[in-house]
Amino acid sequence: MSFLNPLFLMGLAAAAIPIVIHLLTRRRPREVMFPSLEFLSEVNQNEIRRLRIKQWLLLALRTLAVAAIALAMARPALKGAVGRASRAATTVVALCDRSGSMGASGASGATLVAEARRLVEDLFTTLGPADELLLVPYDRGPQPVTPRPSADLARMRAAVQSLVPTASTTDHVRALEFAAQALAESHALNRELFWISDFQQTGLPHGAGSFVAPEGPWARTRIYLVPLVPRSRANVALTDAALAPTESGTALAVTGVSFGAQPGDLAVAVADAKGDLGRGFLNLPERGETATLLPLTRIPEDGGVASIPDDALALDNRRVFAAGRAGTLRVLLREDGPPSPLRLALEAGSPASGLEVETVDAAQLAARLADADVLVLNDLERLGPAELQAVLDYYRSGGSVLLAFGARADATFWNSMLGEMGAGSLGPASRSPAGSAWRLMRATAGHPALAGFPARPGEPLSTARFEQVREFAAASGARTLLEFDRAHPALVESPRAMVLLAPLDPSASDLAVSGAFLPLVHQVVKVLGRGTAAASLAPGDRYGAPATTGAWRIVDDEGRDVPSELVATGGAARLLSAPLERPGLYRVLRAGQLRNTFAVNPDPRESNLDPIPEAALTRAFPPGRVQVVRAGEDLVRRVREARYGRELWGWFVVIALILLVAETVIARWGMAGAIPKPARAA
Repeated sequence: MSFLNPLFLMGLAAAAIPIVIHLLTRRRPREVMFPSLEFLSEVNQNEIRRLRIKQWLLLALRTLAVAAIALAMARPALKGAVGRASRAATTVVALCDRSGSMGASGASGATLVAEARRLVEDLFTTLGPADELLLVPYDRGPQPVTPRPSADLARMRAAVQSLVPTASTTDHVRALEFAAQALAESHALNRELFWISDFQQTGLPHGAGSFVAPEGPWARTRIYLVPLVPRSRANVALTDAALAPTESGTALAVTGVSFGAQPGDLAVAVADAKGDLGRGFLNLPERGETATLLPLTRIPEDGGVASIPDDALALDNRRVFAAGRAGTLRVLLREDGPPSPLRLALEAGSPASGLEVETVDAAQLAARLADADVLVLNDLERLGPAELQAVLDYYRSGGSVLLAFGARADATFWNSMLGEMGAGSLGPASRSPAGSAWRLMRATAGHPALAGFPARPGEPLSTARFEQVREFAAASGARTLLEFDRAHPALVESPRAMVLLAPLDPSASDLAVSGAFLPLVHQVVKVLGRGTAAASLAPGDRYGAPATTGAWRIVDDEGRDVPSELVATGGAARLLSAPLERPGLYRVLRAGQLRNTFAVNPDPRESNLDPIPEAALTRAFPPGRVQVVRAGEDLVRRVREARYGRELWGWFVVIALILLVAETVIARWGMAGAIPKPARAA
């Protein structure tokens, strides 16, 4: 047994007080001589012995009661840490999840982050004078309040009060890696990890089945898992909203995902700053994705928002979209001859497609490049000197270029430009063997230009057949996204440039009439223009665009400035924002004039509220090191019992009360019979 307040053991000396009082008040009987004993009743010797036993019993009860109170104040603990560790300082690392899913309501009606704040406040009360704590809020990455464990509780309490759910995704592994490093650097004998989270399953990159804690001093650390449970895990999320062309006008393509929600029609409303734009319904399954087209009464000038009724998670019930001329990418197309399949694909659905295409000739190219987001050069034999210089200046200043090569391209001319772009070198045309043809194969996974295409690396992207392709040797720094075979790349990416080597001439391939052609072209151009093929950026992304002279600003939907800077890399100037954390519609201004609008929306992965199974969490750590603490349990008691043992002060208080009650009962017992009855009058 150990004592958490050993100084109070000095109170045991107070147990001698009843003994001292007893000794001081004890009197020896005086001998008095009487002339006659006839008026004295006979003394009962048995009664005298009974009274003496009663007095000694009362003395023992009073002494033990005082001793029990003194022991309770000393806070005895059973089976606690022994040796130096029982009195050593403790280093505590508290991981506190604040990702988007922590905005869901808990059983108490408050958000899960609010419940996490209360738990961290309770954790503060367990710290001793020599203990240190490192508070680490995290979402897609850890953001520690202090660089290392600290005893500055005032600073940490202020940080706890400012904890709110973000719109970012969860990354449990990165948070655990940070905690492992902090605990490994600690020199304290006692180390503890508190992990407070809803333990969202999508926070693990490879799923719960393969979850293993990163390397760390887990065998020497007490680990507390505090799972926070939302009131309901049934959730519906809007995952996409983008303008789409229709035969009758413009509509909004809305996509939603259901995670265990009630199947049936779900109302969707669309509005912008001027008012309602349209209404409709999503036909929800219990689980899975669904989509609908909502006709719009008008095209919004800058953008709008689609919304559904509130449910388990409010974060994903709104989807912002950019629209209008400022919400589209300006694509400048340079080609010779009649409209090509590439031009028709780029212009399809404009402006609802998000692309605004302008075709120019050699004389117009230099003048129109200043306003272009993406330049497309389609199967040109060569460029004139003025054009070449304009294209190089545009690329060097941060512009993005798509080069599509067919049979007409002069490899000798283009290789100097391709070398400057770090893409590679163009070779002659090659034909497939008689009776065979190449297929367009995916060469890499996870690239935004190929989002939505189901093929895995090594599988065909479409059914299109190619009988003639251009030879191409990719540079060492370039990345092959699509290929015909290992020796023949089809789509190569280099910084701010992509090279398309899939010929569109009907005599060479049927790609132009395949279903994959139009979405592939649109996604490639959107990735070049804004870094993603999605209709919006995700929290944590940066907005970037070529920047010319002038004063540039980025403002959010409330008119607040977003930190941004002009960055020059490799001779190219780009406007680059700070990471964008808040969902909403943003505006880019140049010299006070609207230049562009773009949307930021939550990542759909954060909408799935399914948790990691507790068995998988506990298996990830060494056996016997993990304790699961439920919300609502006495966290302070559990922590103190683990550090110092099971506290017994409550039992000693109960024992003291029982002793005092017993003393009172015994003291009063027999008093009624000892009082003499008054004599009756004759």
